[in-house]
Amino acid sequence: MPQNSTDIRLFHGEALFRVGQMAREFYMVKSGAIYVLDEKGVIALKQFHAGELFGIPEVLAQGQWANTAIANGITVLTRFDASHLFRSLDQMPETQSDFIRHIASLAWHA
Repeated sequence: MPQNSTDIRLFHGEALFRVGQMAREFYMVKSGAIYVLDEKGVIALKQFHAGELFGIPEVLAQGQWANTAIANGITVLTRFDASHLFRSLDQMPETQSDFIRHIASLAWHA
């Protein structure tokens, strides 16, 4: 596992991040699930399950989380530091890197 990633374990209902926190990390679900909730914290707008990666558009945009994410059941995630992603983009040709950043910013604002 890269040095800039760590596994974290959340209990059912535990928040991974909350509205307004800076998006400095992205995640891959190893087991369990993460639900991204609406503003009232009632409806799951998105769900992420084992093998799914999420948070890259927010990290690329260097923005804040627009919603709160909680664990559904016991959930294990791999947390990746944003520096890992930026380092990878910096090693790409500029046109490809710019394209990925642009697409991510569109997804983040959607």
